[in-house]
Amino acid sequence: MRIAMIGIKAIPARSGGFETAVDEISRGLVRLGHHVAVYNRSGMSDHPSSDYQGVELRTLPTVKSKNLSTIVHSFLATVHLAFHRADVVHYFITGTTLFAPIPRLLGMKVVCSVDGTDWQRSKWGKFARLYLKLSERLAVLFCHRLISDSRDVARYYRDVYGAPSTIITYGIRETTSTGLDWLDRFSLQPRDYVLFVGRLVPENNIHQLIRAFEQTKTDKKLVIVGDDPWEKEYVRSLKSTKDPRIIFTGGVYNAGYAQLQSNAYLFVLPDEVGGTHPALVEAMGFGNCVLVNDMPSNVEVIGDAGFSYRGSEGAQDLCRQLQSLLDDPGLVEEFRSKAQQRARANYRWEHVVRDHASLYAEVLAGREVPRSSGSMLEPRAADLPELARTGSEPEPVVAGKPAASAGATFNPASK
Repeated sequence: MRIAMIGIKAIPARSGGFETAVDEISRGLVRLGHHVAVYNRSGMSDHPSSDYQGVELRTLPTVKSKNLSTIVHSFLATVHLAFHRADVVHYFITGTTLFAPIPRLLGMKVVCSVDGTDWQRSKWGKFARLYLKLSERLAVLFCHRLISDSRDVARYYRDVYGAPSTIITYGIRETTSTGLDWLDRFSLQPRDYVLFVGRLVPENNIHQLIRAFEQTKTDKKLVIVGDDPWEKEYVRSLKSTKDPRIIFTGGVYNAGYAQLQSNAYLFVLPDEVGGTHPALVEAMGFGNCVLVNDMPSNVEVIGDAGFSYRGSEGAQDLCRQLQSLLDDPGLVEEFRSKAQQRARANYRWEHVVRDHASLYAEVLAGREVPRSSGSMLEPRAADLPELARTGSEPEPVVAGKPAASAGATFNPASK
């Protein structure tokens, strides 16, 4: 098959969940014998050639604008595709699907990986939110198949648009790191810091994490990995904390990222926008005990191998759960191995790659999925296999116990 991928910044990946996914999936598809072309944005990659381990990199310009960069680049990539045809065009995020009718009219099959409810992100203004909401409808209308990264996102498209989607999540890299030079760079010791990794944007609730950590009684540090070029005022407000235990590293990649993940005491994800977060899956794969906002997508990922706090209560409950875990290193160590076992069993890139190859083949073969309000395709092998076997909807669970309600939590101190 000839496959084209549009909508990311660039590979080799240095940032973002979709960038990492495209990096892994494209190279995996090449190993299976397919031809894959990935559209990079100019200035986003320092790779020296147009060949990346067999993946063809097509670099096109765009504008430097938070609202327009993705749209302009996707338009140029789609026009380019009109003269360099593919069998399957895979758009990443619904915001790029304004141009999906073009390859479809030219006889190409079109697939879109939807990114939760992207329009809910606070970084977008009114016009951008309206456009992203419209783009969800365009994805449903013009794409031959939708891919969701969690049951929660799939349920949203089913309930709102009556559109089925195939659930394919993310994988983990089997990476170990024995070096400590990146820890030395920030004066850190192994197992002596709490870790957050992600974009520094309001919907990731880093401000709540900082407020909660400021109230904890511990000598451990809070390490915040990430940045965001468009949220400068928000980033500035985060860095105004007076707590000397809180460290901002900026973006850290490759070996440095592996070192920080491998040596953390605890990983915290306080985000509030739906979808599976690759950094959470990776944290579990590195063997981290994890504490997450109790939104459905996060609880779906951790299953009975992690902890959650009541997101509706914000920093207050986050502080309680943080303190409980900081005070119980034995419990943290127990759940470190549980998280890694769950990640290795359920989130593997080789499964993700084969699931994409199978989906592309189905689309090319003309297999249609009925668009009815009651349909939602089961997860593929890379997703939660125990749920796929039962065919039942997942019941939110935290730390090994079913949640009594959507807002329920499990207090580690009571274990």
